[in-house]
Amino acid sequence: MASTRTESPDRRAMVESITIKLSPGKLSEFRNLLAPQYRELRDMTKRYRVTIPYPKDGPVTPAKLKKLVLASGRIQLLLDEQSSSDKTKRAKLTKTIVELLEEIGLAENLPVLRTLGTMLNGIFDRIYTGVLVNEVKLEQLRSRFGRQTVLYLPSHRSYGDFILMSYVLFCYNIAIPGIAAGMDFYSMAGMGSALRNTGAFYMRRTYGNDRQYWYIFREYMRQLIVAYDRGIEFFVEGTRSRSNKALMPKIGLLSMALEPLFMGEIPDLLIVPVSVSYDRPVEEQLFVYELLGVPKPKETTRGLLKALSIVRENFGTIYLEFGDPLSAKDYFGDGLNRTQHTIAPTFAQTLANEERDAIQNLANDVVHLQQHRMVLTTFHLIALYYNYRKYHGQTVTFDELVEGVTMLGRMFEDLGAITEVEGCENVEPLCLAALDVHRNILQLTSDRVLTIAQSHHDFSRVDKKRLKGYNLTDGVMKLAVPIFSLQLYCNPCLHWLAVPAMVLLAGRSLTSETGTLRRGDLMQVVRELRQLYGFEFVLYARREVVEFDAALDHLYRQGLLQYDPVGQDTLHFAPHTDQQRLANVYLSALGPFLCTYLQAMDVLLEQFHSKESFTEKEYLASVQHHVEQQLLRQERNVHPYCLSLDSISLTLHSLVTLGAIRKTKRDNVYRYNLGTDGMIESVNLRLKRYCTLLPFEYLTFQDAVTGSKL
Repeated sequence: MASTRTESPDRRAMVESITIKLSPGKLSEFRNLLAPQYRELRDMTKRYRVTIPYPKDGPVTPAKLKKLVLASGRIQLLLDEQSSSDKTKRAKLTKTIVELLEEIGLAENLPVLRTLGTMLNGIFDRIYTGVLVNEVKLEQLRSRFGRQTVLYLPSHRSYGDFILMSYVLFCYNIAIPGIAAGMDFYSMAGMGSALRNTGAFYMRRTYGNDRQYWYIFREYMRQLIVAYDRGIEFFVEGTRSRSNKALMPKIGLLSMALEPLFMGEIPDLLIVPVSVSYDRPVEEQLFVYELLGVPKPKETTRGLLKALSIVRENFGTIYLEFGDPLSAKDYFGDGLNRTQHTIAPTFAQTLANEERDAIQNLANDVVHLQQHRMVLTTFHLIALYYNYRKYHGQTVTFDELVEGVTMLGRMFEDLGAITEVEGCENVEPLCLAALDVHRNILQLTSDRVLTIAQSHHDFSRVDKKRLKGYNLTDGVMKLAVPIFSLQLYCNPCLHWLAVPAMVLLAGRSLTSETGTLRRGDLMQVVRELRQLYGFEFVLYARREVVEFDAALDHLYRQGLLQYDPVGQDTLHFAPHTDQQRLANVYLSALGPFLCTYLQAMDVLLEQFHSKESFTEKEYLASVQHHVEQQLLRQERNVHPYCLSLDSISLTLHSLVTLGAIRKTKRDNVYRYNLGTDGMIESVNLRLKRYCTLLPFEYLTFQDAVTGSKL
């Protein structure tokens, strides 16, 4: 989490403009590429009259890129250092560098691009009802082309994200950028080469102490920014989010991309946040298994082709939104001090700490902008409403569901979110269509009551030796899988609901008998919750005041909060009996995460307090085992999602950041030990209190899955 240092008024105004006052976009701006009228755009045999984002004097071919890298000052310095004027050594080292560039470098092959595009047309027509692109925003982006290098930064929820981006850009005759891809794809027979020919360049996940590889890849990135004319694309989150929530961004590639700007080698960089929203990710079940500890299968071309050949299900719609572009020069403003880099060759310098801090802020804001423009599908609202009702042990009829989704649509519209129910007077057809796509999770009985679909997977075939956590019983797995599947569709809503829910929870914990509390006291409790859940919901201190104020204003408009007529320093929360249903929707979204962190801390205090140190793997297995036992005993404050290795791990790393747990590295293994200042005990007690304030039990899901026996 970012530091809590005070921002200047000008900087705070900029934070506000980025995070709150952006127009959220409209569903009416999206166009369905699969519609008949867009057949010409999708024609892969059409004449390719491509728009180049940043045209140069001459074409910058992949071969020229490699020559520029090899001739660069950075690589020549590396050759000088490692060859010691020995011509034989230099020739051998040059050959090694050329081979590494062949491993890394992108390629361009229009016939391959057309072939893959034709295959995608067939796949999309078979498994999707819509691939919707915000055409208005895309054309606004096109109008900005020609003045600077373009950097596309998409969200990452599926392996298909960068393939989808390339497909859409080709359809709209925009040059496909150089795309950073992991070595997982490189090693796939046939696919690695095919993706390279459509713009992918490959990077190793870790460099270790391989200075040679680091120099070469860093220089390749530099040339992509300085010399390449088609733009660059990579995922600032680093990896796919298995939980369907945003991940804390990583700034390795972003720092490489921005280095030429800070060094004064380019005048500006156009940063384009891209939001990709899936009605139903193809990897849905794989993500659930990974969260429970089942390792992902190795990606192979054979496995991919087999998967595609048997897919006959409807995966609904995909939404692709090109967000408002950011000028990097304008964003950094006075922080862009290029004079400090004029004292030596740029290739011999590194970014200053304050520059890296500024890049981290940019990365955080990009992830926020991605989330801001995600489309919440009808099923996201269905999952959220169904969860809320099940926490009260209530059944949900279809008529009640329609009413609930309508209510949530109005609530999210007030928050500024884009939803599929935007402007819809009758959401019943949307609910029926969504339930059809997601019938593997929720189904309607003959009397039109919603029920969770039973899992039919055989967990006995899982290789127990490769599990990342505890070897859970088949009964608990059968219970957890459908609940996890449902939770994956609640999680995207947390971007909008987390802070208002924290405000409501803090208000309940502070409200006196008169129902009043001071604004400053409320903000302090919310700050503590933000610090604890900063990694979980991608919250950081720079947006704290803006998001707190926005949450208060939203709750006021929803009738859940009143300001004192004399002054806004005193607040009045509506009594629990007033607007109770709406308030409980917010709290139900936060509930599973309160319980997960509580269970994880119980384990830390009960099992690891007296241990000298422990590994994360030991901790993950212990928490999962503990949660399983709590579920079997039907204890309160436990939920199947408490088995999520993602959230259990984030609990540990949050406590490390807070200073409650110490992290050290020994024999190349990270080890942890508990502090003795009582911080964990204090946080644990607060979470226990918060859980008592939740208006529902967590036992209701244990009999919600038909046929599951604990």
